Amino acid sequence: LIIYFQQPVVDYSNLEAKIEHLEKLLARSNDHIIRLRNEVAEANENYKAAVSKLTDTKGEQRTSDEDQEKIDPIPVLVFVCNRPRALKQHVDKLLNLVIFRYRPNAENYPIIISQDCDNNEVAEIAQGYGSSVQYIKHLSGDKANITVASGHQRYLTYYMIARHYKLGLTHVFNRLNYSSVIITEDDLDIAPDFFEYFRATRRLLDKDPTLYCVSAWNDNGKSNLIDSDATDLLYRSDFFPGLGWMMTKTLWDELGPIWPNGFWDDWIRDPLRRKNRACIRPEISRTAMTKEGRKGASKGLFFTKHLAKIQLNTQPANFSGRSMEYLIKKNYDEPFLDSVYSASVTNLPSLRRLILEASPGDYRIEYTTLSDYLSIADSLQIMRDFKAGVPRTAYFGIVTCFINRMRIYVAPDRFTWSGYNQSWEAPDNPHDLAQL
Repeated sequence: LIIYFQQPVVDYSNLEAKIEHLEKLLARSNDHIIRLRNEVAEANENYKAAVSKLTDTKGEQRTSDEDQEKIDPIPVLVFVCNRPRALKQHVDKLLNLVIFRYRPNAENYPIIISQDCDNNEVAEIAQGYGSSVQYIKHLSGDKANITVASGHQRYLTYYMIARHYKLGLTHVFNRLNYSSVIITEDDLDIAPDFFEYFRATRRLLDKDPTLYCVSAWNDNGKSNLIDSDATDLLYRSDFFPGLGWMMTKTLWDELGPIWPNGFWDDWIRDPLRRKNRACIRPEISRTAMTKEGRKGASKGLFFTKHLAKIQLNTQPANFSGRSMEYLIKKNYDEPFLDSVYSASVTNLPSLRRLILEASPGDYRIEYTTLSDYLSIADSLQIMRDFKAGVPRTAYFGIVTCFINRMRIYVAPDRFTWSGYNQSWEAPDNPHDLAQL
């Protein structure tokens, strides 16, 4: 049996075409592989960059936190007299306050209660806190043979207060040797970011010799006069606000030896003491007056109309997460003045109409005379009084408020204003404007 095997027939005419097709497929595959490799390489670089950025950010945050930790402890000096309920409410708030980013503790924010009145209930409450606070009891002003200026006998309380402040501050700075202090009184409420605010601004008092205090208080901080969304907005002010404020030992070394016998707050606002220095103050107050403030030395005079209406901040701001350098004078003045004097200028009738229309924007209304200023202040319902010629919250004579989505600047003429006029005083009765 013979079997014949037939040779396969190869179609050489199509072979080259198939090879060419396969080569094209291979080339495309190689291109695809190259693209994939490039994409992987790019993704890898992006990943490395993201990791690097994250690492840098964490490093910056650590540096920021470390800088914060390097700040010396800041004691809270609480002045008390004869209001036991006020003392308990205030100190409980300080001790239990959970603040943004961290909780205060005895090491960073030691609380010092300073009492001068002979009130046993207050003393028992203060001592009841044990090691959570330090309690100091001074000789009562009633027993201290305080000398009062002629004709000032009715102002004896103000002399007692000035004496108490000197005793308390002497203890903090000269005996305990702290570098700064936050000063409060027992009738104040405290915002959640109270400590965050003061710790973030503490370095400014060392860096900028044109600053002499940081205050938690906005004298024009009523809810209808502030931007409730601007929780981190801070200002420089030529007006000393008090009511929850921070000072340094350097300032005490300057003022302590010449501390006044009475009316210490007006004394510290005097140009001879202020020396053209400013304070930092917030758009939204970090302290507020409790109903206990009605019982104070003079606060009952305008407690209902003004003090009780100051809005306390409730939304913590991350002050430590941003630089405070913009508040230093060389960085602050020019941008601030430019923003004021670039705002749309208007007059009082037009401003009233704009407020009713709630026209958002920045507006400037200028004053020349005391009568001008008081008319504007009364119309806007901002504080109308002066101390040493300085309107409350003013900086370069400029007072700002926020009404119906409008940022309003009450400002003097930029080119004619030469400084504060110490003779400017608001009459007690607004109807006395006609006499000015």
